[in-house]
Amino acid sequence: MARLFRVLFQIILCLWWPSFVFAQDTSTQNLLQFQAGEADIPLVIVADEVTYDTENSVARAIGQAEAYYGPRILAADRLEYDEGAGRVRAVGAVALRNEDGTYLFADSADLNVTFADGKVTQPRALIAGGARFAAVEGQRVDGRYTILSKAVYSPCHVCFDDPTPLWRVRAAKVIHDEVTRDVIYEDATFEIEGVPVAYLPYFRHPDPSVKRRTGFLPPEFGEDSTIGYSIKTPYFIEISPSRDLTITPFVTSNDGALGEAEYRVATESGHYRLWGAATLNNQVADESKFRGAVNGEGRFSLGGDLGWGFDLNLASDDTFLRRYNYSSDDRVTSRLFAVHENERLFAEANAYYFQSFRADEDGDTIPFALPELRLRYRALEDPIYGIATATGDVLHLEREEGRDVTRISSGLTWERQFITTQGLVVTPFAGARGDAFLTNSDPLTDNEPQGRVNVLGGVDVRMPFIAENDYGTHILEPVVQLIVSPNQGGQDEFPNEDSLDLNFDETILLTGESRFAGLDRVETGTRLNTGIRYDFMGHDGFGAEAVYGRVFRTRDNTDFSTTSGLSNAQSDHVGALRLKFDPYFDITSRVRISEEDLNLERTEVYARGTYGAFSATGAYVRIGADAFSGFDEDREEISGKGIVRITEEISAYAEGRRDLEEDRLVDAEAGLIYENECCFIDLSVSRRSNDDRDANDGTDFGLIFRLKSLGS
Repeated sequence: MARLFRVLFQIILCLWWPSFVFAQDTSTQNLLQFQAGEADIPLVIVADEVTYDTENSVARAIGQAEAYYGPRILAADRLEYDEGAGRVRAVGAVALRNEDGTYLFADSADLNVTFADGKVTQPRALIAGGARFAAVEGQRVDGRYTILSKAVYSPCHVCFDDPTPLWRVRAAKVIHDEVTRDVIYEDATFEIEGVPVAYLPYFRHPDPSVKRRTGFLPPEFGEDSTIGYSIKTPYFIEISPSRDLTITPFVTSNDGALGEAEYRVATESGHYRLWGAATLNNQVADESKFRGAVNGEGRFSLGGDLGWGFDLNLASDDTFLRRYNYSSDDRVTSRLFAVHENERLFAEANAYYFQSFRADEDGDTIPFALPELRLRYRALEDPIYGIATATGDVLHLEREEGRDVTRISSGLTWERQFITTQGLVVTPFAGARGDAFLTNSDPLTDNEPQGRVNVLGGVDVRMPFIAENDYGTHILEPVVQLIVSPNQGGQDEFPNEDSLDLNFDETILLTGESRFAGLDRVETGTRLNTGIRYDFMGHDGFGAEAVYGRVFRTRDNTDFSTTSGLSNAQSDHVGALRLKFDPYFDITSRVRISEEDLNLERTEVYARGTYGAFSATGAYVRIGADAFSGFDEDREEISGKGIVRITEEISAYAEGRRDLEEDRLVDAEAGLIYENECCFIDLSVSRRSNDDRDANDGTDFGLIFRLKSLGS
């Protein structure tokens, strides 16, 4: 252990004072041991040369001298121990490691035998977290306090060419309390690049080793064309080791004051977080009105495979979150759930509450779900008899205005895979599902109970072909799925709450049971799903994947919308191409081409790239109008995000999203980040496009400035 300490000392001091060198191996050194201080803790001295003056009871150690007293270690060029006086004197490149892991360096020191009290000259201190002190003289008191006179404190690195740190604190006296881990200043001046900018007769802060402590956090400044100038001054309260509260006054020049609070708790069974913001102003009414929002989440274990949790998202009105730049979401969801999950069983109970901030949606017509029950049970998993899975679902939706719906579903699926000696993979499968519906206050039906049953059988056949050459491995795999199921005609007599939106692409091309996103609709009729996949894995890191496919039916299927690409007997063409060259770039493109006129109905491109100091992501999406899903117009959008490291300390970033169909900027942000060992600065400008009463287009300038080691 002593040797380990010496090696650690040498690494640290070679970075700070290269002239200071510790002994590499004490096996060739001389050693003396004394019974001093507490009876069971000896004082051990080792050095290249050790002598003992029996007449004066003085031990002298010269050359890579080190003294050990319990967890404390003192090292210097020369050490002298006066046994009668109980003093240890050290001269030349003095280094003291305290039991809390802090280091004190000096030109000379005069300490008691336990190294707990004494004086040092030209002290320099290194405490956990990398912060540094330097002073003219100092004292060690009670093995707890390091008291420095005419001292300087800074976590910033300096060099011979530029000895002035980015920021520092000068003080007539600095006290470091190793028990409470506080740094206390008297007559302190705060300097930036050597220029005094503030004076405080007294202040204190936790040292960098403290992870949580009650006190103010760094402020955040902003300027927004809607709410004006703003400042946030968070105050952190450590309630206990597992609980804390952050209270943030949020003052704006146009809207007055808001209040924010965040409460975090870690329990034996899990954790949760609650956040809220509130204000009283007249932005949406002639007189002051309460406005606010809350959100949070919690996850808890009930032991074994059981757990429960919640997600909370609520706002007082439809523009609060956007006006104060909390969120751009136009819908939010709150959820309470319980879950049981193991290798064979997944069971979940949910309750959902939805809130919409869209101008064209009436909140009274948006349902809440209580309950939603889901069950998946692997009833059979046998290499001979195959895999059988039982499912069950219960959903009840209720509205203030409009229909209420209750749906009960249950099903059973089976599949068994066979692989021939030629490599042909054949997987027969079968399934059955029954659904029962009960509606209330539905003007389009007689509100009588309804039900349906659907059965299907099919086979999945695929034949992978594999080849290798000097460039890499090629895999070509054609796939055919034949599914036989009765044609049940239109399903318009059943309510449709969860199967309105459908994105037909290669990810659901080979879906046997049903391509609908929910259970209110089920895919019926005989069909043939066809596809082919090509995969290349190069030896140099380059790879490529390509997929193409179509669906063929015996008749049209009117359950799908005419713009979905699946309503005709012959579906649209879907395909995807992915190119990657790890770790530099990755690009994926998906397309859907109409069956009749070969027009591009849907195009998606996603790209990611990294090269040297630059990294970026981008996306382009074009989707044709689909009134069935609630979109009456074409949608086309491009977005991107990038960051470049200009130097080791400076980075620039930018991101944005543009609606190409309406030719408008949705949102954009750009900024500069400066970060090193002693500070963090984020200077940003953002632009958002809103057109909703008091949450209109706006530009926001932000500044986050944090001095590391002073609390964050």
